[in-house]
Amino acid sequence: MWRPLSVLTLCGMPSLRADVCGGLPASPPNDSDMWRPYEAPSFQLSVKPGGSAFRITVRPLWQLNGDGRAVVDTHAGDIEVVRCQDGEPLQVLPITSDQPINFGATFHADDINFDGYLDFSVLTEFAAKFGSRSYWVYDPGSGLFVENELTRELSENCLGPEWHGGCWKASSIDFDQLKREISANYIPYFAPCPPTGPPRGYRGDRYRVKDNRLILVHKEAIKSDRCQVTYSDLIDGAMRVTRVERSDGADPSLEAPPSPSPDPQPPNSAELVSSVGGDILYEHSLDDHQQGLLSNAREKRQVGAGQFVFSNKVQVTGIRWYGYYTCKIDPAEISPAFDVRFYPDKDGLPDSQPIYSAGVEAHVTRTTASVVPDPVSGVNFQVYAYTLNLPGPLTVPAGQPMWISISAEPSSCEWLWDRGSSADNGISASGFSGNNGFSRWTQLKDSLAFALYGRKFGTVPR
Repeated sequence: MWRPLSVLTLCGMPSLRADVCGGLPASPPNDSDMWRPYEAPSFQLSVKPGGSAFRITVRPLWQLNGDGRAVVDTHAGDIEVVRCQDGEPLQVLPITSDQPINFGATFHADDINFDGYLDFSVLTEFAAKFGSRSYWVYDPGSGLFVENELTRELSENCLGPEWHGGCWKASSIDFDQLKREISANYIPYFAPCPPTGPPRGYRGDRYRVKDNRLILVHKEAIKSDRCQVTYSDLIDGAMRVTRVERSDGADPSLEAPPSPSPDPQPPNSAELVSSVGGDILYEHSLDDHQQGLLSNAREKRQVGAGQFVFSNKVQVTGIRWYGYYTCKIDPAEISPAFDVRFYPDKDGLPDSQPIYSAGVEAHVTRTTASVVPDPVSGVNFQVYAYTLNLPGPLTVPAGQPMWISISAEPSSCEWLWDRGSSADNGISASGFSGNNGFSRWTQLKDSLAFALYGRKFGTVPR
């Protein structure tokens, strides 16, 4: 779902009723100086032949102090969008950056979502081996340039952290209009495989776009020894290994093949229920007939929380919960990393600060359940169970309403927390993650599927 950016009327500017784009270039000249401040170049952007045309003015806001050093605020520039036909001001789009860049010299138009309309971007961060851009796509319905899930992922430039060993920024992101694919290209940060370097065929990963979301179709994973690359491609809806190369002469076939995935288990199987230490203190059972709640720990993402209350003073030592991913994902690639937080209740919502917070790795089990958001489409999403013994216990007083927030760490797919049974009288909340934690909570009527394990005070732990 796209969201329109703030549309601002540029006060103080006269209303122009003639074409204001005559003679403007479509892009910066090749010799543009990206370091020069104060320049605010304008470009003419026609989103498609015979379509709407706009004057795009890229205005840096950073300055040089008396010593000639750059003074950069996070709001480092603006992009002004004016309609060519009549000079009507339409938008001012803020540029966020911590580096002194002549953004106008990096302006580039491309059809990044392959819908037939030109979009645009500007460079906002760079170093010796990577460059990141901020992207805006043209929305023909509103006639405006907007940010959405696709532009956010591209702008963050943190694709595939689970097989790159963390956030590995691409040196470039290219758009192939013939193949309708996006390629993320990388320059390895680490020392090469001695003595030959990494396999020569290594380039990076490729994606397609569906509903303004990235779908991984090709990935190249470098092994920790820096000598082997495993190539995988999207085949029959799943990523499958298609080639393995080594640059040190060793035979990749000598490595043990991956073990087969275990059979899926019923979501309430005795093995799953008993896999967490302690007694079950509280539970909202899974309802796989409802769509889940997005809950992802990356900045500026939606997160979920479920409320609970104990009649006795307890010590919480473990959790079991359920969720699924918004794209078809190889079970071997599912990240077990989650952010778990406990909050006291404040006026029926999670308080501003958690009383317990931990980054954890859960045990992931494929279940026999699946969620079908739209029965007409026939698409279903595999439900996974997650079990965890907490790194440290949490003591919760009797009768005190509490909240638990569980959010997935960044991966190639968005994660949704499954809903709890409608027979359970529980509530949940939706919030947003940011630099200062989770906030802007909104109460929801449905519960979320989770169970809390531990012991009541006065009982002997099992």
